[in-house]
Amino acid sequence: MTLPRLAAAIPKSLVPTPLAKANATVSSFLIEAGAIREGDLPAAWDDTLRVCEQALDAWIQRQIGPLHCLSPCFVMGAVGEGGAYVMPRTDAPPRYSALDLYWYETREHEWPIGEGLEALERACVGLGAAVLKVMAERSRFVYPLFTPDIACDVATYVYWCGEENEEVALDMQCGEDEEARAAMREEMVTSQTLTQAYPDWARHWPRGSSRARRAPSLSSMARKLDDPKAQQVAADALALSRLRIEDEFRPDIDGEYIGFGAVLSWRESDVTVRIYDDLLNLAHEAEFCDRIGELQMPLNEPHRMADWQRTMRTRFKAIGLIDRLIHQLSG
Repeated sequence: MTLPRLAAAIPKSLVPTPLAKANATVSSFLIEAGAIREGDLPAAWDDTLRVCEQALDAWIQRQIGPLHCLSPCFVMGAVGEGGAYVMPRTDAPPRYSALDLYWYETREHEWPIGEGLEALERACVGLGAAVLKVMAERSRFVYPLFTPDIACDVATYVYWCGEENEEVALDMQCGEDEEARAAMREEMVTSQTLTQAYPDWARHWPRGSSRARRAPSLSSMARKLDDPKAQQVAADALALSRLRIEDEFRPDIDGEYIGFGAVLSWRESDVTVRIYDDLLNLAHEAEFCDRIGELQMPLNEPHRMADWQRTMRTRFKAIGLIDRLIHQLSG
């Protein structure tokens, strides 16, 4: 005996007609924008909106390519008048006015890169600092990284009341009680803790003119290298530095920003992780933002979607280079 089966053309779930019509407006928007490739559409589907999400995800995966360290997630949703998400109702058809698109890191992972950067410094003085500076600055608007310089900055307001060291916090908590000050200093993150955790060139970028900060350049240092791995790291950092990326798609931030794509510690489970965890705890006590980027596009302007895809190609290249740099430095 054989069990009865539904034909492949019959959907596994039924979408109410009003919702299906509303979802079709989003599908039409994406098709008109050229965001959907025919090969990404399955032979049968239940919901056009879910199919479009899968097709968009397939396009993104092709653009970024395989990743070792980062796990970006892109979420698409339809919104109604005023930018609010529409909850399906049985008594009235949903009315969509725009498409909301945002992306974030699905899992913030720690990657110890100190040994890799120190090896670059030994190979060529200034190379480790130059590579770290490029990663920190170029990732800022693409895929923010929690780097040692950010950890040092966060420590000032998480532990030190916004001051440059812990003395004011000790005064507020312990006053003149030297025994209590010593005990608190032993338990907290101090300026000495950070000095011991990172070399000076990882905590502070060179001062002076932009020309002075760039000299010696990555390209000139790369020519002095004999090690193939160091050459590849320098080449990837140089390629990342040359990408033209503007400050677009910045999320509307309310409260603390915690949308970091990765935690770059110096040594495994060092003070960087502690500072990051304490920042998360502080952020979750109030409002926070964990998005890397976001964009809302009216459904009557499909060219906005095409513009976003065109602009994101450069950012996808940057994400791939950032991922490869983290993988090489932490490996």
